[in-house]
Order: sequence, then C-alpha cells, then structure tokens
Amino acid sequence: MWIRKSRKDRLRGTHTPLPTQVVSNGEFHPMPQTVDQKMVEEMILSMAGEYGRKLGLSRRDFLRTSGGMATAFLAMNKVWGENFQVSEAEALESAAFGEQWPKDQFIFDVQTHHVKDSMDGPLAFRKQTGRLGLNPILAEVAPKSGDLHRANYLKEIFLDSDTVMAMISGAAIGPREHYALPVEDMVDTRNVLNKVAGSQRMLSHGLGDPTQENAFDDAEYQVKELGIDGWKFYTGNPMGAWRLDDQEVGLPYLEKINSLGVANLSMHKGLPLPGRDPKQKPKDKPKGWYWMTDDVFPAASQFPDMNFIVYHSGMKNMVSTLPPGKSGIGEDGYLAWTTDFCKDAEANPAVTNVYAELGTVFAFCVVTHPEIAGHLLGQLMQSYGPDRILWGTDCIWWGSPQWIIEAFRRFQIPESLQERFGYPALTAQDKEKIFGLNAAKLYGIDVDAARTAFPNDQLAAVKQTYRESGGERTDTAFGWVAA
Repeated sequence: MWIRKSRKDRLRGTHTPLPTQVVSNGEFHPMPQTVDQKMVEEMILSMAGEYGRKLGLSRRDFLRTSGGMATAFLAMNKVWGENFQVSEAEALESAAFGEQWPKDQFIFDVQTHHVKDSMDGPLAFRKQTGRLGLNPILAEVAPKSGDLHRANYLKEIFLDSDTVMAMISGAAIGPREHYALPVEDMVDTRNVLNKVAGSQRMLSHGLGDPTQENAFDDAEYQVKELGIDGWKFYTGNPMGAWRLDDQEVGLPYLEKINSLGVANLSMHKGLPLPGRDPKQKPKDKPKGWYWMTDDVFPAASQFPDMNFIVYHSGMKNMVSTLPPGKSGIGEDGYLAWTTDFCKDAEANPAVTNVYAELGTVFAFCVVTHPEIAGHLLGQLMQSYGPDRILWGTDCIWWGSPQWIIEAFRRFQIPESLQERFGYPALTAQDKEKIFGLNAAKLYGIDVDAARTAFPNDQLAAVKQTYRESGGERTDTAFGWVAA
C-alpha cells in the first residue's frame, strides 16, 4: 500500500526537514523504510525536541528552521558516520551560520516539473500512470488542489530554494492529450517567469516522441513556433516505446531534430515505469530494455554535434529491493544499470557528448545509505568526470528541492569507498561545476552576466519581500511512500 508522504507525516506527527525514506513521484515503487532510516527519523525528532527546548521553540517550529535542517544531517552522521559537513553549533546557533555557503553558487536545475493548471490537483501524473496500468493503486486517489501547479512550483523552486535557473520539463507518456504538462504550458511557464523577472531564469524542454503521428511536423512546430531550448524523451513510453539507435525510428528522428538546430537531448533512462513493459518489447530482450542506456553511446557517436543528457544517470530502482538495514551494494559496488552506463563511457572514450544527470537518484540514494550515494557519485566521477555530470532534482513532482541542495553541498564520498574503489573526493570546484556551470555551458548561458543580473532582477526582489514578510519553506514531500 502507498500513502502520500505529506499525509503520513501529518498522521504520525513526524514531518522532518528531509525525507527519512524513499519518496516516489509515481514512476517507481517506493521501498519500505529501512531500519537505519527509522533510526535517523527517531534521532532527528529526539534531537529537535532537545535543541528546540534550549531555544524556546517547539519541536515542530524548530524543525522548520535552518537549525532543524542541520539537525537532520547531524542525525544522519550519528547513524552512518561523518559523511555530511555539519556541526552542532550550526543547529543551536543557526543565525551565525546562515552565510556559510557561497551565495553566488550558480545552481541550475535541469529537471523540474509541475502539472498543467487544468488538471485538478497534484496527483495528475500519478493518476495518469495509474490509468496506463503502471501504478493501478494511484488511479483513483483524490487530489488536493494546488500542490503541483505552477504557482507552487515557482514558490518551491525559486523562493524556497537556492536554485537560480531551472529547466521546465515534462513527460511524453501516453497519448499527447493526456500529458500532465503539454509543451505549450511548459513554454508559457518559461516565458511568464522570464518576463516577470526581467532576466532569463528559465528554459523549457520540448517533448519528443517519434512514435506519434506527425512527429516530424510537431518537432518543427516546437522549435520554430515555441522556441524550445532542448528536448525531453521517454524512450520507454508504454504507448509507443522506441530506441535511440533504432534504424527505422530513433535514428531518423534524431537526424530530423538535429537539422532543426536544438542540440541538447535529455532522455529518461533507468527508473522503468512499474507495472508492465511496453507491449512491443522483443521477447529476447530483458525486462526494462527500452529504459536501459545501451542505446545511448551508439546514437551519440553518430551525432557528435548533439549532447545526450541521461536523466537519473540510467539507474534502475535497485534500492526498492534493499533488505531492511542494509545498503544493498554488492562487494564490487555494482549499481544496476548505472554501473553499466559508466562502463559504456570508459569503453567509448572518444564519445564525449554523453552526460549524466542526478535527478531523483542522488536524493533517494543519499537518504537510504551514504554508501549508495558514494558509489553513485564515485562511479560517475570516475567515468564521466566533474565536467559531464549535471544537477537536477526532478522536483516538484515528488517534493521540495532545498534539502537535496543542502545534502549535495554537505556530502562527501565516504573515505572508506575512496580508499577501496579509488573514487575521488568531491571538491568545492567539482560541486560548482555539477550544480550549474556544466549545464550553463551546454545551454549557452553567460554565467558572469547572469550573476550580475539575477541579484538585481524582479524575481530577486520578490524573494526578498517574501522572506521579509515571513514566507516559510515547507520542505513538503508531495510524492508517495510505502505505508
């Protein structure tokens, strides 16, 4: 049985600044809370009660402060070892630590989402996957209006987090008329925010699906009429699955969009939608074949002037099978599909136009066990290097992004893994690149000009007013957990 994380928190009174179990947006089955995660949750609540009393705050109020966020990472360190940069003083004297992070960090989130305004509530994407037979349990869940609509998206991404630029994305799943966010709505979000801000704060994907009728004409429409900034593909769409390297479908489509001059292609890989494989899956291919990454490098090698951005770093949802209290990582550090994706990069050193993106997978790895996050980042750093890893959160479909930013800022690959597997340490310079400099380079963003413009634009003024008037980050997890 699944339950919305926010509802579970309300029922149990256990809302914490970051989730203490894997939260799903509906694209994968959330694993039950592990023994270790339960220990982290209990320690957060216990420490928050103690620290709150010292500061004259209730536990609930304390957890909504920056000290509450610091407390969550202190608890994770106590359970799993010193993997996050945090101190007890930060929890008890949060005002003195408010400026510890670089305020000019260029955080460019290349994977963000909301649902179209005509959809009644936050569960439109989940309900659609339910109708497609992917998660039947979600099909009839009653929505709560507003959580995933545009207005709350702008609040969560730009007012409540340190994100300074974002790519609005969507999902080409099912018939076009059932998309949770059509490309016209995506482009409208981009245009409205940029106009209000007076600067370029947002880019927009187009949605590509070569199995749809008039796919080539639609691609031209999106580029020439809507002015999209990049492409988003779901090769495993159960209504029309395809492969990037397919001679009859994928490659001709890539040739078409290449001729239109939009060079950045983002594709959902890994996290195979649960419930069923596409009907046309060849019988001799493994389950999840369309979601695997083995078609990326063959296609990328044929289109060296385009960039292939692999969302979710191709990771299969291996943490869904973790035994309670275990990291689930084998002796060799194997991460299903992501390790294979890394091996592909090492086997094709001349193909340098493939990139790994961290949306969802860093978040659910880092709250499950630091070893998993360490293997994820360590393997990507070894195979792709810090210049070919992009920051994305997959928010707000499943939750607020700020805690993920804080986790990446503070996280270090465990020294034991560095020594055993030769993983590099994550330097401050590496994190700057991953947070946004790499994406800015791909999308032609002048970072120096943006850093001058953003603090003086209208969005910055709105954010300042919002904070001065008492606006508060909710750290809400809108997605689903195992009940």
